[in-house]
Amino acid sequence: MRRCATLLAGLCSLMIVGGCKSSPAPAPSPAVDLQPIDPTALDRQVSACDDFYQFACGGWLARTEIPADKPAWSRGFSFLTDRNQELLRAICEADAAGKAEKEDLFADKVGAFYAACMDEAAVEAHGLDELKLEWARIDAIKDADGLVEEIAREHLNGGGAAFNLTADQDAKDARQVIAILMQGGLSLPDRDYYLSKEEKETAIREKFGAHLQAMLGLAGVPAAQAAEESKAIAALETSLAESHWTRTEMRDPIRIYNRVNRDGLEKLAPAFSWERYFKALGAPSVTAVSTTTPKFVERVGKLVTETPIATWRAYLRWHVLSQMAAVRALPKAFVEQNFKFSSESFTGAKELKPRWKLCVESVDGGLGEALGAGYVRRHFGTEGKARTVKLVEEIEKAMGKDIEGLAWMDAATKEQAQKKLAKVTNKIGYPDKWRDYKSMEVGRASHFKNVLAAADFESKRVLAKIGKPVDRGEWFMSPPTVNAYYNPAMNEMVFPAGILQPPFFNRRAPEVVNYGAIGMVVGHELTHGFDDEGRHYDGDGNLNEWWTETVGKEFDTKAKCLVDQYSQFESVPGAKVNGQLTLGENIADLGGLKLSQAAHKAAGDAGKTLDGFTPEQQFFLGYAQSWCFKAREPYSRMLVTLDPHSPPRFRVNGPLSNIPEFAQAFSCQAGSPMARPSEKRCEVW
Repeated sequence: MRRCATLLAGLCSLMIVGGCKSSPAPAPSPAVDLQPIDPTALDRQVSACDDFYQFACGGWLARTEIPADKPAWSRGFSFLTDRNQELLRAICEADAAGKAEKEDLFADKVGAFYAACMDEAAVEAHGLDELKLEWARIDAIKDADGLVEEIAREHLNGGGAAFNLTADQDAKDARQVIAILMQGGLSLPDRDYYLSKEEKETAIREKFGAHLQAMLGLAGVPAAQAAEESKAIAALETSLAESHWTRTEMRDPIRIYNRVNRDGLEKLAPAFSWERYFKALGAPSVTAVSTTTPKFVERVGKLVTETPIATWRAYLRWHVLSQMAAVRALPKAFVEQNFKFSSESFTGAKELKPRWKLCVESVDGGLGEALGAGYVRRHFGTEGKARTVKLVEEIEKAMGKDIEGLAWMDAATKEQAQKKLAKVTNKIGYPDKWRDYKSMEVGRASHFKNVLAAADFESKRVLAKIGKPVDRGEWFMSPPTVNAYYNPAMNEMVFPAGILQPPFFNRRAPEVVNYGAIGMVVGHELTHGFDDEGRHYDGDGNLNEWWTETVGKEFDTKAKCLVDQYSQFESVPGAKVNGQLTLGENIADLGGLKLSQAAHKAAGDAGKTLDGFTPEQQFFLGYAQSWCFKAREPYSRMLVTLDPHSPPRFRVNGPLSNIPEFAQAFSCQAGSPMARPSEKRCEVW
């Protein structure tokens, strides 16, 4: 499984869908230059030494209303994502209207995909005809062999029935691309929603059962049958969930590497015809396979024979139904029921998302590099890329100096760490070679069919990589994405053009503010190469224990300090942060800030006082104000369960309370909340 550690998680459930409103596209807003430090975002009634997040963002929090269609809103990611969506919408609508610029790649496909998605009248006119064709094939399943073939078809169509399959590098031989079989098959966001005895999770299970019945009823299933099938589907998914490892367990790259190959799959699940499955995928020759969760594969094999075929048919019908409702390829009644369940259970959103936003997201998901090429050409200048390249180089130098200065790391481990650092590859802005979408069949008549066509294209593209040389030029985010990632199998950092904008990268801001914002992003991703997961990979991307035993134990001791610190933070009443689940991101936040600060000092730009703040204070404010964030209660509670990142308040206060330079910059007395005593201070990198 590709373990791309990102700056921000993209969390959603198949149940979380957008809305049906649409309106003419406004003219794209010009490049936005936010104030370097926003004085109106501050809360000067709070001491920076007591709660720096509240000091930096309290004014913003007080005046900001979460948009009705959103579960949360942030000054950085949400603001910038919405702006980018406007820019992408303009491209999509021009392509759909036949007014594409001549340089636009696959403009006909982008335009057709967007036009079909926006055509609500056509979706209503199609009704359930397209869904019923899928259901008819499922209803024809008579035995385990037919079941296996249908699971393969759903995987090609982008569904997650029973389990998930992808292609990725072999974690112990990064030169090979192999098949990776992952635990999956659930409708709810995580195993805990099926297994927890807590009151809130129990209530969500009850709502899920009612939601299943309602959706099946809308699809024409008689009430008594819908009630029976909803119970059977929930029971089947609960059985799958029981064999899932927890999210914390899934963070262990050694635990989830289980190279079993085809013969190993046969031993784990002999009742599941793997030969028939891979043949139905169009990949009959695949033999190199690893699985994240062997006991899960065993459970799938048992359920193939122990669960009645009628239950499997109901389960597969449901997964197609929920998949297509999530992308709004079904009539409005399904969208509204889906929204009702997701809002009550997970997001708290008050209104449906405007349809055009979901359609932009759909095009970005299906034709991301075609759409992204137009975005880059129109909105990403060479200056941003050049300055980011320079910043990356400076932070990598800071990491090299940091490694050399570590008292707890011996010479042999330092040598290997420096070798890994020297091999890090950096990708900035956009790919050198754009993806070819010629074989994807896209039309204007059916959004439903386009969704399946895009999924089929991507599934076959991914499967075709197995057995071929690794494509080290491949990107796993589209250029307009407001995010960044580190990929340990490639030992690479990737910074899409979408995040190289204000407030993360602000051309008007003093350099020290940019070091605190985008500089921290760079340092964060680099530190992922040396966090509790990334440290297990060497410079070539292989799982390889390059640490001496003593130093490895010292790392674990230092990391435990952060586990203990963050486990005390409470996101919402009764929901504490999981310090073990969030450990990698917490290490990266702390390391990223320290590296960026060191790089700025080495650059020698002293800076000037701005709005009464010294350059040192500006660095920390530039960081904190890019993370101002407000969320609805159900969404915050869900994130604590799912998100490997800590809530933004603690992504600010947690690492800064461990940095002596912060306490010095704001004259915080020892022992104040933002100045942890030296004996309690956490430090890894």
